[in-house]
Amino acid sequence: MQRTRPPVRPVLMLSYHFPPLGGSGSMRVLRLSRYLPESGWKPVIVSVAGGGREPRDPGLLQQVPPEVEVHRVRCLEPDDFSDSWAHPPQKVVRNLFKTLDFLLFPDDRALWVGPAVRRAVRLARSLQARAIWATGPPFSTLVAGLKVHQQTGLPLVLDFRDDWTGFNSRFRTRRPTRQAREEALERRCLEAASAVVSVTPGIVEALCQRRPPGLAPERFHLLPNGFDPAHFEKPLPAQDSSGLFRIVHAGSLYSSRSPEPFLKGLGLWLEEAAPEVRGRVRALFMGRVEPSLEPLFQAPGLQGVLERIPFVPHSEALARVRGADLLLLVVDQVERADQIFTGKVFEYLGAGRPILALVPPGSPLAEVLASSGVGLLAPPEDPEGIARALAEAWARREDPQRPDREVRSRFDARAQAGQLARLLEGAGG
Repeated sequence: MQRTRPPVRPVLMLSYHFPPLGGSGSMRVLRLSRYLPESGWKPVIVSVAGGGREPRDPGLLQQVPPEVEVHRVRCLEPDDFSDSWAHPPQKVVRNLFKTLDFLLFPDDRALWVGPAVRRAVRLARSLQARAIWATGPPFSTLVAGLKVHQQTGLPLVLDFRDDWTGFNSRFRTRRPTRQAREEALERRCLEAASAVVSVTPGIVEALCQRRPPGLAPERFHLLPNGFDPAHFEKPLPAQDSSGLFRIVHAGSLYSSRSPEPFLKGLGLWLEEAAPEVRGRVRALFMGRVEPSLEPLFQAPGLQGVLERIPFVPHSEALARVRGADLLLLVVDQVERADQIFTGKVFEYLGAGRPILALVPPGSPLAEVLASSGVGLLAPPEDPEGIARALAEAWARREDPQRPDREVRSRFDARAQAGQLARLLEGAGG
C-alpha cells in the first residue's frame, strides 16, 4: 500500500543568512528545511541578500533542496563596510554606524527588519502560509518574526540559538538602559510566540525562568543542533594507506576556545610514547585561528606533528572529519557550561568516529558524549588527563569505538524536522 504524503503547508522561515556561512548554528536552518517537506511543511525562506564580509561556502548553495523557496531582501549593515583606513570612504561609513549604534536596535542587523517583514507579509498572504518560524541570532530576526505575526495573525515559533538577554549579553558592552529595553523586547517576543525552542538545556531553562507571567513552561522546548544524515550516507573516500594516526579539529579557535591544553597533553603523550608513535601521529586544525594563538603551533616538541589549514568548504571539512582516527572537540571556557552545546559535536557524532572532548565534567555536553559510545572525556585544563585519553585512543585504533544508535538518532536532522513539524502543528498551523 502506497504511503500518503501529508498535505503541504507553507511555513515562513526567517533566517538572516541562508544558505549559511558555514557555522554550526546557521547550518541548522539548512538541515531543518531539507526535511520539513517530509512532514508536510513547505519551507519558504526569507533571508538577506549579501550581508557581512565573512567567508562563504558556495558549495552550500547546492545543498538547498529545489522545493525550498528562498526570498532575499537587501539592507545595510556595518559589516558591509571595511573597518580599515585602507578604504577611507567605507571606514567613514563604518564609523558613522558606530556613532549611531543606538539606532541599531536590538543589534547591528536591525536594518533588515523592515525589508524582511514587508517581504514576509506579502509571501504569507500570497502563499497562504500557516506559520512563522524565526531564528536568532541576530535577534533582530526574532523581532521581524514578531512583527510578521502581528500583521498576519499567524502562529509564531521562535528559535533561540543563543541566550539573547541572559548569559549571551555579557559578551556585548551596553548601558543598563539598553539592557532593559532589550529585556522588554524579548518579553514581547516570548509573549507572542506559540512555542519557543532552543539548542541547549541551559538556554531553555533560562528562557523559561524569564518568561512573562501567565506563560506556561510547556511552551518552551529543547531542539538541539544535529547532523544531516545525507552527509553520511555516501560511501567514504578511499582510505589513507599511509598508516598515519590522524587527529582532526574542525572550527575556529580563539582566546576562550584555546588549543593550548590539548597541545600540552599531546606533547606529554608523545614524550612518553615510543619513537615510532610520534612518526605516525598528525594533528590537523581546520579553520580560523586568532593571531594571539599562533605561537602555540610553533611548540618545539610538536614540529612535524601539527598541520594547519584555513577555512575550507563544508564538503571538504566533512570528508576530513569522516576520515579521521580521532576527532578533537574544544569548547568555550565559560562559567555557564550548561549553555555550551556546540553544534560541531553533532556532525562528529554523525561521522561515527571516536571523539576526544575537552568539556567540563557534569555538563550536558559531557553527558551526551559519555552516553554516545564514542566519547573520550578529559577536563579542559588537564594536560595529563588529555595525554591519558590520547594513549587510550591510540591503543584502540585498530578497534575504535562505535556510536550508540539511540543517542546518535536523537540528533538526526530528519527526526528533528519531525519534532519541529509537530511544534508547528501544535502552534495552530
